[in-house]
Amino acid sequence: MNKEDVLKLIQELNKKQTETICIEAKTANRGKPERYYDTVSSFANTMGGIILFGVEEIKHKNKTTFEVVGVYDANDLQKNITNLCSTEFDPIIRPEISVVDIDNKKIIAVKIDMLNQRNKPCYYKPKGLHNGSYIRVGDRDDNMTEYEIYKCISYKEDVKDDLRPVVRATMKDLDEKLLNRFITNAKADKPKFAEFSDEEILLQFGVLTQVEDKIFPTVAGIMVFGIYPQKFFPQWFVAAIVIPGFKVADLGEIGQRFDDNKRIEGNISEMYEETIGFLNRNMKVKVIISDKTGLRTDITQYPKDALREAISNMLIHRDYSQLKTGVYSIITVYKDRIEFRNVGNLYGSNTLELLETRKAMEVRNETIVKLLETLGGIIENRHTGISTMQDKMREANLPNPIFTNEREDFVVTFYNGEYPELYPKELILDKKTQDKKTQDKKTQDKKTQDKTQTNLNKILEICKEPKSIAEIMKELGYKSNKTLKRNYIKPLVEKGKLEMTIPDKPTSRKQKYISK
Repeated sequence: MNKEDVLKLIQELNKKQTETICIEAKTANRGKPERYYDTVSSFANTMGGIILFGVEEIKHKNKTTFEVVGVYDANDLQKNITNLCSTEFDPIIRPEISVVDIDNKKIIAVKIDMLNQRNKPCYYKPKGLHNGSYIRVGDRDDNMTEYEIYKCISYKEDVKDDLRPVVRATMKDLDEKLLNRFITNAKADKPKFAEFSDEEILLQFGVLTQVEDKIFPTVAGIMVFGIYPQKFFPQWFVAAIVIPGFKVADLGEIGQRFDDNKRIEGNISEMYEETIGFLNRNMKVKVIISDKTGLRTDITQYPKDALREAISNMLIHRDYSQLKTGVYSIITVYKDRIEFRNVGNLYGSNTLELLETRKAMEVRNETIVKLLETLGGIIENRHTGISTMQDKMREANLPNPIFTNEREDFVVTFYNGEYPELYPKELILDKKTQDKKTQDKKTQDKKTQDKTQTNLNKILEICKEPKSIAEIMKELGYKSNKTLKRNYIKPLVEKGKLEMTIPDKPTSRKQKYISK
């Protein structure tokens, strides 16, 4: 990191008048700071960042500034930082340290990279795992919660929470019809299972698990096949509410807090169907009658396919760990939007940025996914949930969904387009970006069409006298005869505007083309 890089960072601090999620300022002109281990840990556990030693935060009456004050001793401070990172953290941190001179004052910039997910959490050993693990929240270094630490460790150790035994449950708590359908499908998909007993098949797929000499249903088995999963997990339900305004505290015309309110229970498939029904009856529907055909078309306030994906993601990918046993999923319908609050934030190495790539993401509940795939039904579009939500909202001329990865939850928000003045800033900016992309695409399409038509006209002019493909390519400056034939020659021949001189031998080397 050079002087220009550091100056840009200081400029950013002064522009925002605050430290950020990835930039921290430490004074260090009177001796080494008493505490900065929390920032090292939080940067390593969050998204990485840079600590600027020798920059002081000064609070004025109306604003905050960041000024270069230099460090007490660049050599000693570097040794202190290196020693701290290599001996006091687990895992060891290898910072990138740069010393720059600004106004004859030494600044030490320490770059901390984000750790690979399987190496988290990074904690300060003298304080221990639970007190020495930090996460960056805005400009603060907060202690990681017990849940955040568990998430890191369970991912590192490949703990499968949906395979936990439900020791109070038995086979009688599973729906026999669903199990029979599942076993039939499993045998059809994998013929070698025909030789297995039903219990062996259910053990193989993780519906059941053996603990010592006893067989129990797993969490996955209960949630997919359970007659009433809430017997064992009372809080694993969907709370669906309709607010008569734009905020939770808003009241309706007669003082009502909710226009509709339902506790939705059952196994995953049952909650999925009932939740869809709840949203269907709480959505506006426009009816359009075609002037030409007289046929009726119903246009819902939100595209149903987008809603289905949001609901299935909420139920299939929620966190079913012990630390979330007492937490339920929430769907809130406001006048301008629907919010799906999923239990548990993004899993493992998944990130918001990765959501936009449409690449296959890591799955939290692999067994639940596998069981639902074999059973058939709500999980037909594997790995396409996020893109389907985006595509369907866009097709309905509605804003893109907003995905928010909070500390312990993942929130999906659909706006219905009726109150654009209330859009959050990121949605307004996103809409401007989408509008620009759409306009740029229209402009590019128009240029492509114009170029294509120009080339078609040129070919017809060139071929007033018989010309070979090579001669046409030379005239147009084309390098690919395949592209020329596909985009121009073939369409002109099919439209009867161009003729082959040897029609009975279309691939002849002596073939030429002439305009009609």
